[in-house]
Amino acid sequence: MSESPFGHRPRVSVQAEVAPAPTVDASAIDYLKQVYALLAASLLVAVAAGFVGMHTPFAFEHPIVLLLLELGAFFLALKVKNTPTLFLFTGISGFAIGPIIAIYIGRGLSGAVGQAVFLTAAIFVGMTFYAMTTRRNLSMLGTFLFGGLVILLVGSLLNLFFHSSAVTFAISAAGAVIFSLYIAWETQMLKENPWAVTPQEAALSMYLNVINLFLSLLRLLGVLGSDD
Repeated sequence: MSESPFGHRPRVSVQAEVAPAPTVDASAIDYLKQVYALLAASLLVAVAAGFVGMHTPFAFEHPIVLLLLELGAFFLALKVKNTPTLFLFTGISGFAIGPIIAIYIGRGLSGAVGQAVFLTAAIFVGMTFYAMTTRRNLSMLGTFLFGGLVILLVGSLLNLFFHSSAVTFAISAAGAVIFSLYIAWETQMLKENPWAVTPQEAALSMYLNVINLFLSLLRLLGVLGSDD
């Protein structure tokens, strides 16, 4: 027995306190490889479509039409769970995002676009690594994140009428936090429950996390870089 500053307690060896590192079985590894391959391909499709959208007048002139097409493609991808419907949605999504990127570049905020891309990639890698290696159970985050997402959507809709920079900043900051945590939460769920959903469904969900994280960071950096 040895005395510690916090009272009498037995000395415990460091080796006894270290829990074994979490492992990933072969089936989960194969599943995750498929998910991330589809995610990478989806992002490439979105980037290519976004570049086209940046230079297409239709994308600037008909945002409501694009929104309806995007929603239709999203629900189709949820119903018909295959790779073509996944790429159809990500292509329309990227095409719709193209004008947003063009507007930021036109306002002299191309640096914010580059920073948002870098931060999104860094956060994605960091959160994925954390979720794959942590011994902490992240399942309890699900309810909290869903509630935060609902509040985020309501706040965004209300801000369409108020156009407040302060509210935009708050919503963007909250969105960056929520979608960062969603990446970690969903990664752990996919690791621990492989094949519970198809790789296409998982890639679609993760794509939405990545894109919404990017857009949240872009708006946040845009507010910080604005002269208004």
